[in-house]
Amino acid sequence: MTAPLRVMVVDDTITYRMIMKNVAESIPGVQVVTSANNGRVALEKVQRDKLDVVLLDVEMPVMDGLETLKHLTANHPEITVVMVSGTSRSNANIILDCLGAGALDFVTKPVESNATRAKEALRQDLEPILSVIRQKRAGGKPAAPNRIAALGTDRSVRPAAAPVAPAPAPHRTPVRTPVPPPPAPPVTQVRGTGPAANHSAIPHPRPANGRTVKPVAPDLLLIGSSTGGPAALAKVLSTIGRRLTVPGLIVQHMPPVFTASLALQLSRSSGLEVLEAQEGLRLQPGRIILAQGGRHMTLRQGAQGLEVGLNDGPKVNECRPAVDVLFMSALAAAPGHTLSVILTGMGRDGANGVKALKQSGKNYCLTQDEQSCVVFGMPRSVEEMGLSDESLPLDRIGPRIVEICG
Repeated sequence: MTAPLRVMVVDDTITYRMIMKNVAESIPGVQVVTSANNGRVALEKVQRDKLDVVLLDVEMPVMDGLETLKHLTANHPEITVVMVSGTSRSNANIILDCLGAGALDFVTKPVESNATRAKEALRQDLEPILSVIRQKRAGGKPAAPNRIAALGTDRSVRPAAAPVAPAPAPHRTPVRTPVPPPPAPPVTQVRGTGPAANHSAIPHPRPANGRTVKPVAPDLLLIGSSTGGPAALAKVLSTIGRRLTVPGLIVQHMPPVFTASLALQLSRSSGLEVLEAQEGLRLQPGRIILAQGGRHMTLRQGAQGLEVGLNDGPKVNECRPAVDVLFMSALAAAPGHTLSVILTGMGRDGANGVKALKQSGKNYCLTQDEQSCVVFGMPRSVEEMGLSDESLPLDRIGPRIVEICG
């Protein structure tokens, strides 16, 4: 029998500590073993309690969430930290700092006035994260029903504490089934960390039909990401710099308010023009538009060219914004070639969108490799469908985008 996930709740209000405890323990396989009212007390308890996860409030007296997180990632990297935040703009900025400092993910405190609905909203956000962590620690795949099943079958998770560069691994191509590909020309692919390792050697991917796939310079860059995405996006865009020659659109799974802060942060760190999506915003070469939290982003032909549309339609893959919604709208609105990129994330959002783009014959797809993902669910779902043309470590994706875009 799998041991329960041992959790500590850290919040300065006793009411919310009780709410979090009740919600967390309503999730199968989760046990809240202790709690703390500030970060300093939490660090003291970590020394004596064997913990798997800390649910950490952002704003607290004595020692706040960010400072506590930094201590945890430095001294207890085996513990996964999930931040708990209000929805103010200041909290959004702090959350992005926390994600960069090693937090796996975050949940927002419900704004529902009805206590029952508030608890259910919190559970819906928290359950996928805790279930993923539990299944990974158990060494298996999640079998939980309901929202977990809807999010996909793979939940390969790496706690995001203490970012460490992955050991060099071969640039591989996804396995294509049922027809095995013919032997490909040899490519330098070295495992390990020695000087012979070569991250610049990119193999020529071969699909099941045996023809060498060569990317065509795209008219549009499309990126999808989720858990672990903010840090991954920062890495990718910073390595692109100002060399992007086509418009770009990004769907990062995030609630409202947080995406405005993320767009600003990405713009500052990369030197690119990164804007949060607004209704009617026009696409321009070198401009990147980030989907607005809580709303689907679509692409359409406007009077002056391609522009963004926003809508509050039903969730797709339990997500809004959804990667599939953007990708499928791009297929309908943009007749040219596209480059799709699927980064770290929970679930399988993006797989059906890439499939639709592939059927046009005008799409090339990059996926982040398992070794560098925080959560391998989204890239794996694309690879298992035989849709990924190249699977690359995170530090190679930005340069490869520049190479393909020309």
